Amino acid sequence: MSFTSQLKAFTDKTEKNGNKIFRGTSLSLFGRVVKRTPVLSGRLIGNWQTDVNKPKTVVIERKGVAGALSEIAIETDKAKLGDSIYLTNNLPYAKRIEEGHSSIKAPAGMVRVTILEFERELKKQARAVK
Repeated sequence: MSFTSQLKAFTDKTEKNGNKIFRGTSLSLFGRVVKRTPVLSGRLIGNWQTDVNKPKTVVIERKGVAGALSEIAIETDKAKLGDSIYLTNNLPYAKRIEEGHSSIKAPAGMVRVTILEFERELKKQARAVK
């Protein structure tokens, strides 16, 4: 095996592993945000939307957790290193809930507490790929 082919094999494996870490971290953290969303009617949790390289800007009429989690899985699977994966919730009251308006069900919000777990989750995903 030539040096060039060895180097190509190494870079291919590194890129593949990097994509796994990127997708796995995104999938895990986005899922946590959704699962931490307080539920009254199910509309807020259903409006978590995911897209690659552009945030979604509409409000949808989906309710419940299943559709949001399914969309996260589908969209993160499309992403590769260098892409941006967006998780958005365009309901007008989503920001108020994030800021602690739901003092019993989500006093620290959903996104803020999940962001604090980023480094730990990234390391976990990297260990799983080794």
